[in-house]
Amino acid sequence: MASTETITFESHPGWTLQARFFRDVTNAEEVGNLIVAGKLPVKTSVINAKLVPDVLPLYAAGDKTLRAHKSQKGLTTRTLGSELVFNLSGSKHIREALTKFGVKSKDCTSVILAWFEKEGEMEEEGGDVSGLVKGSAGAMADLASAADIAEVRSHYNITDEELSTSSLTDCVVFRIGAKDFLDKKSGK
Repeated sequence: MASTETITFESHPGWTLQARFFRDVTNAEEVGNLIVAGKLPVKTSVINAKLVPDVLPLYAAGDKTLRAHKSQKGLTTRTLGSELVFNLSGSKHIREALTKFGVKSKDCTSVILAWFEKEGEMEEEGGDVSGLVKGSAGAMADLASAADIAEVRSHYNITDEELSTSSLTDCVVFRIGAKDFLDKKSGK
């Protein structure tokens, strides 16, 4: 069984984001199709790990998701699971974000399974669908080794100059937090 990373949110008491990392996944496309078909719990996300260099971006995207969930405006997407994937992306375009950070292709071999839980809330369906993922369980601390640094830099438009003063993770977290305020012309 994969080890689970529990992310807690100081500004969202009672909510947690549970996350598991899998390598050598052979059925990512099949799991992605289950998400699209609505056959997985709505609080569950399956994320392409090659674009997530650390756990901190999951925290930032999770916080942003819970803020949207509690706001009057509500979620940009339809479910907490898809909202997490959308918020991980630097793009404001839902389809682009879900395609890029989701697991709809056969070449996706490293995935993060993540699901929200709320204390005291009894759920008919649990968010942990680890049994559906055919791959080797890994430690969340190993995310950096699965990340495609060139692709992360390209997606978030991270420059050498930025990396001379900040870490890759810091740059990604900044993009997640600021995407609503960045230049609308660039789409990022």
